[in-house]
Amino acid sequence: MTESISSLRDRAEQVLPPATWDFVAAGAGRESTVTGNEAAWDRWWLRPRTMVDVGTVDTATTVLGGPVATPVLLAPAGRQRALHPDGEVAVAAAAGAAGTVYCLATSATTDLHDLAGLPGRRWLQLYVSEDREQTRRVVENAAAAGYERIVLTLDRPVEGNRPRSRRHGTLGPLPPGAAVTTHLGDGSTRAHVPSRWDRSLTWADLDWLTALGLPLTVKGVLRADDAVRAAGHGADSIVVSNHGGRQLDGTVPTAVALPEVAAAVDVPVLVDGGIRTGGAVFRALALGADAVLVGRPYLWGLAAAGEAGVRAVLDTLTAELRDTMTLAGCPTIADITADLLTPATC
Repeated sequence: MTESISSLRDRAEQVLPPATWDFVAAGAGRESTVTGNEAAWDRWWLRPRTMVDVGTVDTATTVLGGPVATPVLLAPAGRQRALHPDGEVAVAAAAGAAGTVYCLATSATTDLHDLAGLPGRRWLQLYVSEDREQTRRVVENAAAAGYERIVLTLDRPVEGNRPRSRRHGTLGPLPPGAAVTTHLGDGSTRAHVPSRWDRSLTWADLDWLTALGLPLTVKGVLRADDAVRAAGHGADSIVVSNHGGRQLDGTVPTAVALPEVAAAVDVPVLVDGGIRTGGAVFRALALGADAVLVGRPYLWGLAAAGEAGVRAVLDTLTAELRDTMTLAGCPTIADITADLLTPATC
């Protein structure tokens, strides 16, 4: 039996130190974007088909050139060993067992090389350092270690103001010996200082990144014109994202931005932000997404029960998606189309 996302959230809040819990939960400003993301998915009502053969319902699909058993992917999130001693290793193992993709964070507490032997598909999230040579080396290391692509996060030239998290002054303790890695393969670590990310990046820099040899996804797009520019400068896919409400409070919910972006480009589009149920996954696919990424839910699972908790989140969301597909008359992911939704009117 799958465990509810809300149950895992409650367990995580009970076991984590307050500073660590607030680091995970916090959003920018008044946190209106955090709550708005989640609420926006419910503003679409379902219009199910009937008399469809749903004797077999399959959640498997293809995402960015490779197979996945579920269109629920794991978004990048930093410092996971603060939540559980196994951290990123547990998350990667759970994703591999569930047949989905894990995107390792730049600010991970496990080096990208340390996941290379685990089964499953992996991507590497990237912030571009002011030291471009270091960024080049990280991308080359990722390619050599079997990572499929880099996911450039666009929406963090500076760190957002998160009062709930900043009141503690720290995110809480890391296990002995744990630190934020540089991904340089030499065992070096660093303090996570966002001011070291290059604030001078422009669209032209995407050309330099794609020349480093790995396919490029851009994450943090909320506008159709930005999506078009990204695709024009070599990004082969886009993630509609407002950083889970952690950067700029008051931004458009991703469920609202998604249809505009998906209609503007011919490259695959993914989405994150406020996805807490399989029904939200279904709505995202109907609105034009090829897959979704989740962040906080799997971090709750990690904190509550390590690898098993992450797997419980993936199993729960996939089971709920399968149930929604069955009841909406969609035997396959390809059957999930925009005509199955209508805007809520009250």
